[in-house]
Amino acid sequence: MTNFLSKPLGFSETFLRAEYIENAVNYRLVSQTVVINAHNKQIVIEGKSLKPWNSSIYSSLVIPKAPKIICITLDTDLFLSGSYPHADVLTRKWSRVDKLFPVPHLKDTQLWRSEKDRIGPVEFNFWFAAAGTNCGIHNEHNFKEFHTQVFGIGRMQKFHKNDRNSIYQEVFMSPGYTHEPFYNEDCTYPWHQYWADTDCIWLAIEFYGG
Repeated sequence: MTNFLSKPLGFSETFLRAEYIENAVNYRLVSQTVVINAHNKQIVIEGKSLKPWNSSIYSSLVIPKAPKIICITLDTDLFLSGSYPHADVLTRKWSRVDKLFPVPHLKDTQLWRSEKDRIGPVEFNFWFAAAGTNCGIHNEHNFKEFHTQVFGIGRMQKFHKNDRNSIYQEVFMSPGYTHEPFYNEDCTYPWHQYWADTDCIWLAIEFYGG
């Protein structure tokens, strides 16, 4: 093991930890860990490449070299069925979406966001949604974003218009998965939303400045 930079992201909890790691060499993972390649080139884990801003779940292995990664661990099985055990803590500490964005269609939506942290031009934060939550159809962002699923099962959904009946695509979100970009080369988004089949936690990754 060589020297490397390790920085817990500011919104981490003892039971839900997100850590930024830079210049890792022979970095050992023991327990289930969602690993996101936060570098602009692929890294190699167990002989297989992990593309930039892609992710997977790993355990009981050594990452030979990783210029920049995000590691997320929980104090429970990532594939635990049922409700999230620490939901009451998150809903007390985090901000509910209708307080962050006070618009009528988000009133009483069971969706909460953590504080944010920033590394260079990229901002990170967690979201928690209760099972059965429509998280709000929208198509405007002033940034490019991805989402990495951490806990639970959900779907990223696309719509022809601001109407749930106009749905035309659903992207399955399971623990360890990061979806492909929804925006085009002009940073234009379709109407889209997150739908939580179960209690869900995901990491939002937001790119600013081009």
